[in-house]
Amino acid sequence: MSNIVELRLPDRFENEADIDDIVTLSELLCVMLAQPDADTALVGMHRVMLIIADRARDLRDRLNGSKP
Repeated sequence: MSNIVELRLPDRFENEADIDDIVTLSELLCVMLAQPDADTALVGMHRVMLIIADRARDLRDRLNGSKP
């Protein structure tokens, strides 16, 4: 018997958290793109963009009711 309990936030809190992440990461991406050496930060920008896309997909799925 396992003592691990999975805690899930209500959708409303998950939605707010994803929205906050999307906004914060988008702002970070804007700052990274504005730097004079932006071409050297491409790998980091790519990672940030993938995280933004993942959060946006999760949010869309929850709002559409197709949560896994």
